[in-house]
Amino acid sequence: MYVDANDEQLKSFVAKVAERTGKEASWVSELGCYQLDSESWGPFVVKMHHYFFIAHDDAATAADFEAFSQACVEWGLKHYHGLPRGLQKGVAIYPVLLQEQPSSEVVALTKRKPGARWAAFALPCAVSLATGAVEYMEKTPVWGFAMWKGVRKAADSALC
Repeated sequence: MYVDANDEQLKSFVAKVAERTGKEASWVSELGCYQLDSESWGPFVVKMHHYFFIAHDDAATAADFEAFSQACVEWGLKHYHGLPRGLQKGVAIYPVLLQEQPSSEVVALTKRKPGARWAAFALPCAVSLATGAVEYMEKTPVWGFAMWKGVRKAADSALC
């Protein structure tokens, strides 16, 4: 994917997310996106660390978005610091693709169940710049079922 760090639509959306989360965004050159992080408490007194990776590319295909999502997950897990995941700590990673109108293939990718990881959750999101609609998986996987409501809630409060 090609993302321009000076893209005004991207910067505007990132500014809104920064305001909602109360965190500043930073540019991650190896991923070509802006990144914000926050923390919240989940069920069972688990502290969730949320990583939002936001990119804008109207030409991105579902395969591009899948590769971006995987790179975001790898980056988030590599750069997470703190107690080991699973010991009252979890990580939620949100690869976010902004497009004027996301294609049906990109939206379908957001609806797929992500791979299982130990105390780590990935929720790819597609945002329509035309309508403001946010697309992501609404089903709850059996693994980590207690945490998914909070993962989706964090996406809604940051992105919607």
